[in-house]
Amino acid sequence: MSLSARRVTLPAITPIVLQKRVIKVYSEDETSRALEVPSDITARDVCQLLILKNHYIDDHSWTLFEHLPHIGVERTIEDHELVIEVLSNWGMEEENKIYFRKNYAKYEFFKTPTYFFPENMVSFATETNGEISPSQILQMFISSSTYPEIHGFLHAKEQGKKSWKKVYFFLRRSGLYFSTKGTSKEPRHLQFFSEFGNSDVYVSLAGKKKHGAPTSYGFCF
Repeated sequence: MSLSARRVTLPAITPIVLQKRVIKVYSEDETSRALEVPSDITARDVCQLLILKNHYIDDHSWTLFEHLPHIGVERTIEDHELVIEVLSNWGMEEENKIYFRKNYAKYEFFKTPTYFFPENMVSFATETNGEISPSQILQMFISSSTYPEIHGFLHAKEQGKKSWKKVYFFLRRSGLYFSTKGTSKEPRHLQFFSEFGNSDVYVSLAGKKKHGAPTSYGFCF
């Protein structure tokens, strides 16, 4: 029996080098700390790093916030988000900041989700004719892949206008809609407002002062 050998050339392997960047993180007292971090670091990783460096107790409430002072809004940076990607969306002249502080409600949605679905604001696609209570239906939603419809009044302002209008909104899996006729949810009366696939939700910090909002609490996409 004869054997023959053939020379095989393997492709060159290019090592992946993670770029590092210095970021500045602020505390509530406006003091800041510079950190050199890799490009793939998540918000959760930064929190853990700061907890260790400051010798804090990790009670799972430490959070990173994205603060945009020029429009007076901020939001919680989700644990899985890449911090460098958040920074890359900022303009060069903007005085935006990353804050590190506690948010005791950070995981509240996962601990007590029923708080976020008042029975008078939740509707489901399937009718149960009263055989199943709203609370039971909500438990079914939480433990499955079904999506309820959340509805209620919000004050909204159209772009370019100064006045605010009280409008009935519907939050669905496909996005946020508002009714052009009272509380009607007939398709011909619903107008699309926003989707959430590529949107972040920011809390308004100075809505009354900056935008003439009718309430102290507000949010934007």
